[in-house]
Amino acid sequence: MKYKLVVSDVDGVWTDGSFYYSSEGDVIRKFSTKDSYGISLCRLANIPVLILSSEKNMMVEKRMKKLKLRYVELGRKNKLKVISSYCNKMNIELSEVAYIGDDMNDFPLIGKVGFFACPEDAYYGIRKAANSVLKKKGGNGAFREFVEVILEKSGDLEETYAKYINECLQTQE
Repeated sequence: MKYKLVVSDVDGVWTDGSFYYSSEGDVIRKFSTKDSYGISLCRLANIPVLILSSEKNMMVEKRMKKLKLRYVELGRKNKLKVISSYCNKMNIELSEVAYIGDDMNDFPLIGKVGFFACPEDAYYGIRKAANSVLKKKGGNGAFREFVEVILEKSGDLEETYAKYINECLQTQE
């Protein structure tokens, strides 16, 4: 199955789910650069990525802007409604969506999207119901592993990595 939209939660997937507070009250999150390779792979495979979080945070906005992501929806509680809207705009079915999430607010998507995965340290109810439980924990490359899994399922992983390596070789000249 070739998925036509990759959707990812943020907290617990791109981060370890922790919030760090400065003495001024600023909220800081740690992101892994490993996950940015997942974005690169999606671009090379021509699969759009939607970042979808029920939390709205400036640090997340800045990280996604740095990655030059076109579709970012933060502060959205009804994730199924948002994804359905994107499916309508893109003229695709929910069954053509691959989603990664980790906690109870992602539960309504299980059985609705075509493929649902979660990090190894996701809430146990999510792990039990997911199509795939990844080996990586949230904040430690789980998004990249997720992209590799869906590209492997579609038979496109080796070709996509070959494209990536070729691009790297061309930019070194």
